Amino acid sequence: MPDDLGLKLLELTSGGNALSLNELGTFPRFALNEDLTALGGNGFLTLSDGYVTMNGNQRVLLAERLIHGGVDAKKVSRFLAWQEFEDFSEDILSENDFSTRKHLVFKSTAGRREIDILAWNDTFTLAVDCKHWLRGLSSGRMKDAAKAQVERATALAGRPELLQRLKLPNLDGRTIMPVILTLGELRDRVLNGVPIVSVSRLLSFIYGVSPIDATVSRIRVQDSSSQTRLA
Repeated sequence: MPDDLGLKLLELTSGGNALSLNELGTFPRFALNEDLTALGGNGFLTLSDGYVTMNGNQRVLLAERLIHGGVDAKKVSRFLAWQEFEDFSEDILSENDFSTRKHLVFKSTAGRREIDILAWNDTFTLAVDCKHWLRGLSSGRMKDAAKAQVERATALAGRPELLQRLKLPNLDGRTIMPVILTLGELRDRVLNGVPIVSVSRLLSFIYGVSPIDATVSRIRVQDSSSQTRLA
């Protein structure tokens, strides 16, 4: 599949639009039919009666394929809605036995905080920040993003009564792991103790990370008896 075809598909199917093959008339028809059929067979799109449709998950998968193929991540991500990336990430976690809560807004002693996705099971609690644009930033700004996510996770760990209302089990001894999800691979897999995980590797991460890996930050949930009450 030519890179420019992949980008054009992302551009023209945004918002759930159905795309006619005539709108792709700048691409040679025979090669176009072959490419679209192959993409459909691999689950990247749906091709029916001369129209292409792509749901949010398919668009994220195609974006990942383009980035892994060498297309600039910023060029790809401009065609991908923020919500699509978050929804796709939440779907992966939910389908793998995590309970999830999106856009968790809460107060802390340092002010208002928001976690893009909070996900938990019996073993892990993940405070996930979805940043599909992170690739290409300077090392300093990526470290700042990791530091900010540690601060958010720490603030949430200071709200045990909120976690209790969300029905997280076994709060005594539970820790929160800050994680940043991105499109495409990054050279640094852990920054300031925060795993930087490509969304295509999210499954291998959640099944492969060790609960005792000392390189990964884990913030212990505060004992509710010592908590300062927040409104």
